[in-house]
Amino acid sequence: MSELKTAVQTILDRAKDYQTAQRYYEGTVDEIFASAKVKRALEKTGNQFRVNYAKTPVDAVGSRLEITGVATLSDQAKQVVDQAWQENNLELELSQIITNTLIYGDAYVCVWPDEHDQTQIYYNSPLSTVVIYDVENPRKPAYAAKMFPIELEGQQRVRVNLYFAGRICKFISKSESLPMTVQDSDFEPFVDEDTDEQGELINEYGQIPIFHLSTGTPEHLAAYGPQNAINKLLISQMSSVEAYGFPTRYVIAGDHTGSPSDFGDDDDSNSLSNEPGELWWLQNVNKVGQFDPAKPETLISPYREYVRAMASVTSTPLSYFENTQTNVSGEALRAAEAPLVKKVRLRQLAIGSALRKVFLFVLKLNQIDEDVQLQWRQIESIDTSETWDIIKKKRDAGLPAEQIWLEHGYDTALIEQWKKAGLLDQSATTNIIEKENGDEAA
Repeated sequence: MSELKTAVQTILDRAKDYQTAQRYYEGTVDEIFASAKVKRALEKTGNQFRVNYAKTPVDAVGSRLEITGVATLSDQAKQVVDQAWQENNLELELSQIITNTLIYGDAYVCVWPDEHDQTQIYYNSPLSTVVIYDVENPRKPAYAAKMFPIELEGQQRVRVNLYFAGRICKFISKSESLPMTVQDSDFEPFVDEDTDEQGELINEYGQIPIFHLSTGTPEHLAAYGPQNAINKLLISQMSSVEAYGFPTRYVIAGDHTGSPSDFGDDDDSNSLSNEPGELWWLQNVNKVGQFDPAKPETLISPYREYVRAMASVTSTPLSYFENTQTNVSGEALRAAEAPLVKKVRLRQLAIGSALRKVFLFVLKLNQIDEDVQLQWRQIESIDTSETWDIIKKKRDAGLPAEQIWLEHGYDTALIEQWKKAGLLDQSATTNIIEKENGDEAA
């Protein structure tokens, strides 16, 4: 199987799972029904009522994954990284990239210089992009591919770029749409001013310019089942709300046959209806009554249990699902958040490894060969007094002041300003810590 066919078919085959992950995060997934009749009935009344809990596990992790800066070894490298950071608005862009990685389980970042030799860093969706790995070494990228629609001579076509370490190959579909099973014959080389007659150009940087961020699976994959149950309970309850105020009534008539409906002078339907406020007219009127709707507690109690189940299966503290304002000690809070913190650390390692390669390539584009280190904001929830106690203990242990502030999530540019102003020496740092501890005590 050729690289082109493998890449395109992989993108198409994975699209359904990615779209499912997106719908669960956005809260637009359809309710699952065992009966087509019930589905038709509820779609008319309660299908618009949604409470989306499935996005909470994603947001809980994403809110703790924040890159505050990139540390370099030289001033020249720092200048290059800072320029790329500002030009690409990476403070916001990286936040969105991390969130999308958690939603889909995969995300891609493309790094390439534009016509003005300015480094462009931008997100590519897994719905359009893929990295294919070496068969013998599953950690080594073999090549990458990006697929996207274009309009050519008034017709919609599909463009595909294959990115290798030494070359880039461009293709375009022969027809407007692709078959379910793609073949090489469905494409032809795409020639422009940058390529040769075979649609190829040299990759002068010797590295695949697309980087794969992966967490393995969507962060909220385990939330799909509980969210389906919550949707069903909520929609069922909302569909029966009107029946609480207008219950279905019945009259058992003597010799009368048929079933005229109440609440409608023009409706002479002889079939029994389950609409709110209906009157069921049965034979032999010697008794009247009403059908009581399902009790709300029957639906609300399981609803709460499924929310708790979602918190459990996704290792997300229940406090993220229920806004309960309670006075919790720092130790109790850290104990409750321990599974989440452990999960966030694993995501930080996976995502950070790929983003480090991104910035190494940024330096390579500017003929700089040196290492970088990502700086992350602190993951754990620690109150202010505890934070300063920890900082003091680190300082007393002899840890450099610059490293202390980096570990606690302070921006690298701000730390650099403090360093130039002489605020990171032993006495200045000690004075800051003592002042903050004094303010907390007061």
